Amino acid sequence: MAKPAHGLFSLTAAAALAVATMGAAPPVTAQSSTDGPVTDLGEPVQKTQVLSSATGESPDGVPLGYYVVSGNPTTNAEFTVMNLRTEELVLQTRVPHGHSSQRTMGKSPVDGTIYFATSDEPHLYSYTPGDTDVNYIGPGPEGQRVWSMDVGHDGTVWFGTYPGGRLYSLDPDTGEMTDHGQAAEGEQYIKSIEPAGDTVYVGTQANAKLLEYDRSGGQFTEITMPEGHSASNINALNLRKNLLFVGTDETYVRDVQTGEWVDSMPRGGSRVSPIAPNDPDAVYLRVAGEVTRYDLSTGEKTGTGWAPNATAESWGWIDRDGTGPWLALTYWRQGRTYTKNFATGEGTYQVPDLLGAGAPIISLGTGPQGNIYTGAYLSPPGMGRYNPDKDGFELLRGTSQVEGYGTFGDELVFGRYPQGALYHYDPSQPWDKGTNPEARLPIGDEQSRPQAFVDISDTVPGTVAVASVPDGGRHGGAITLWQPDEGTLEVFRHVVENQTPVSLVQKDGILYGGTSIEGGYGIDPVTENGRLFGWDPTTGETLWELAPVPGEPTVSGLALDGDGDLWGIAGSSTVFEFDLETRETIRTIEIDADAGADRYGDDHRLLFDNGRLFGSTANRLFVLDQVTGEVTTLHGGDVEQPADRVHELARDRNGDLYFVGAATRLMRYDLPDDTTAPEVSADVRAGDSGARAAVVKLSADDAADGEPTIHVRVDGGEWSEYDRPVVLRQGQTLEYRAIDDAWNSTPVRTYTFTD
Repeated sequence: MAKPAHGLFSLTAAAALAVATMGAAPPVTAQSSTDGPVTDLGEPVQKTQVLSSATGESPDGVPLGYYVVSGNPTTNAEFTVMNLRTEELVLQTRVPHGHSSQRTMGKSPVDGTIYFATSDEPHLYSYTPGDTDVNYIGPGPEGQRVWSMDVGHDGTVWFGTYPGGRLYSLDPDTGEMTDHGQAAEGEQYIKSIEPAGDTVYVGTQANAKLLEYDRSGGQFTEITMPEGHSASNINALNLRKNLLFVGTDETYVRDVQTGEWVDSMPRGGSRVSPIAPNDPDAVYLRVAGEVTRYDLSTGEKTGTGWAPNATAESWGWIDRDGTGPWLALTYWRQGRTYTKNFATGEGTYQVPDLLGAGAPIISLGTGPQGNIYTGAYLSPPGMGRYNPDKDGFELLRGTSQVEGYGTFGDELVFGRYPQGALYHYDPSQPWDKGTNPEARLPIGDEQSRPQAFVDISDTVPGTVAVASVPDGGRHGGAITLWQPDEGTLEVFRHVVENQTPVSLVQKDGILYGGTSIEGGYGIDPVTENGRLFGWDPTTGETLWELAPVPGEPTVSGLALDGDGDLWGIAGSSTVFEFDLETRETIRTIEIDADAGADRYGDDHRLLFDNGRLFGSTANRLFVLDQVTGEVTTLHGGDVEQPADRVHELARDRNGDLYFVGAATRLMRYDLPDDTTAPEVSADVRAGDSGARAAVVKLSADDAADGEPTIHVRVDGGEWSEYDRPVVLRQGQTLEYRAIDDAWNSTPVRTYTFTD
């Protein structure tokens, strides 16, 4: 075993988890559960995401597929085992802790035991083929997420973490876990691992460093990548005989005996099969989509003619029917499993009957027809569309993870991660991906998350401004000026140096934006305050920038009121009003001082509706009284669990509000039909000329609210609720207004008592 390097702690034996085989879950449909004005509409997108998978066999030689299926904050991850001969499920269960997994599965070459981990909360598990349960090993390292895993030929389990970029080993017999330290300074992810005797090879993100760890000396040594390599991560490492296959932007091959790079394969798949059991010089990988034989002795590459529509999450050799070895690969979408017998030419395609789970919603948008669109996390099934005049959701297939929405005339525009791709769609015509919407247009220039869209055609004809987050490990988000009809664009990075624009609005030909101090994942901030800025789209020039609320890392949720003032959200807790003429923050309003700031703040929203200001931040849907600054929580509030979080905000064509609840569910808040403000009047009674006081009696009428509330203040003091006539001395000024129970407010009126 590896000796302790930086710290040692023990995972004591955990109780085995009793597991019963379960059938497939019924489909989830929109629900009609109603809590007053709030309706839970259900989960728009269901997915079966299998980032961790492998193939193996039972003690009696039956080939098996192993699948860890992501859940969501209210549904734990799933572990399923399928018989690859019969497609029957051997085991299917929800694990007791954790709901998502990265590439965190390893198969022991000693006894075939499967090890895996959850990543949102680090928990470690094992499964011994033939058992009827999953073994819960215990929690992973505190403050870290398990991001990669493999098992050495001595049975040692190795795993890497985020955000510490640390390498750990686990002794499966004693439960002892050893922290071997950070692989490379500044690298937050260990993305790939390959144990090789006394050496463990490690690949990182976000600067794609390749390192070898010396188990005896406890040292990491960086291996220089080939000239021209520019990727941000090393996805996979596979040692086959003396050749180390390094999967990154292409596949590179290194002879570990000579230390020389001996080959490279553009468009090569990241992962390489084990050596063929009947062909000791052969391994297989995808090259340009085709499964290709690679000769370990000569480097010769031979296409097989087999081109499954899947990148391999794992490769393995199985015995399906006694006709010789079958090459098997698993794929992350739906756990699709492909096998091929090169001797007979036979092949199979299998999809395990997985439970799946609702996909977390990460973006909401209102289309030009007033329908609500929902983008979901890593969701290859597509995005959801909700028609407020019909029941249920429509799934628009093939969009994957949509980061943000906007409108361009009568079209919907949206952006997709991780390609940083832009799409425009005419909702009056049938959805036909590739035609309507047309093929994606990548932003390029190291941009991966298009989040905010503003049609600026009145300033730059035929153009949409797009704010985007850069790739992992990079600073320098961008504003892109995109011409959807022409298929052209121009990218402007670092509009605020080393920050990311996350929110945009336009006024009088100028774009106003808010930023996050964060760049892509895997890099630390180098600035301290989220900024508000003005940007000229005709010149590409940043006109000014400042911190509207110093100390807050994000500025988002920008919206303009009827008077032309700009409102926004700083961090997750503070709403601010900003004067664009003087470039000064007029006031700040605290929503929840204890709410922690999000990375980008892009799901914090403000929305004006008939003069009323609604917002979504700090885990609540609220309405903000623009006169008194009073905040009324409409739904949500203080929460302890991520599953209770409220975020995002949109409005449909009927004027009702939509937000996300419990991570995966689309919620509707039915606004009152009344959008008319009360009428307020003042009856002033003053004495004869020279009197020292005047008495002001106020009254208000409203067609829908029999008792609208009147607020008053004198000489700019605190607002208070009117309950008796107001006595003014000479020179004093009274301000007053009325508001009804639908939050419709009169303008503030004034009366000054003078001779």
